[in-house]
Amino acid sequence: MRPFFLRSRNSIIGLLTVLAAVFGGVIITAQQRQILSMEQVMTKSELAETGISSLSPAQRTALDAWLNSYTAHVVRIEATKEQSAPVPKSDTSRGRCTPAIESAISGEFNGWDGETIFKLNNGQIWQQAEYDYMYSYSYSPDVTIYSTQSGCRMKVEDEDETILVKRLK
Repeated sequence: MRPFFLRSRNSIIGLLTVLAAVFGGVIITAQQRQILSMEQVMTKSELAETGISSLSPAQRTALDAWLNSYTAHVVRIEATKEQSAPVPKSDTSRGRCTPAIESAISGEFNGWDGETIFKLNNGQIWQQAEYDYMYSYSYSPDVTIYSTQSGCRMKVEDEDETILVKRLK
């Protein structure tokens, strides 16, 4: 099974958007030190499954340098797209998700199935804004809601998939 961030182009862009938000939109140049490593974006099991954990130190350094270069490249492309793209109506009509919102789901989480409503511990209420189905059970998992070109996207703790959401309250 491929790591979650390699499963689709949207997953990669979503991950890089989160990374850009976490690192304050820093774009890395060759003169700057590396700020990302594979350990920061993959679990131990993903490192083992992909063979990255068995690379030599020189190979790991080269891979981390590529990760930083690729991240900077994608962030530059997405920044250019976002500057020229109109702001989606869903982002302006019900509240923004910039900067990223971190909270937890109040009570049980059972995934999403079409129009799922998510009540957060911070008092906000969000609703699924695209059709998708994913079942997973957890109690009060942490969530991060962050801005993408298509609107606000929610990442639930320990889940690989993300979902487009709109704020209700």
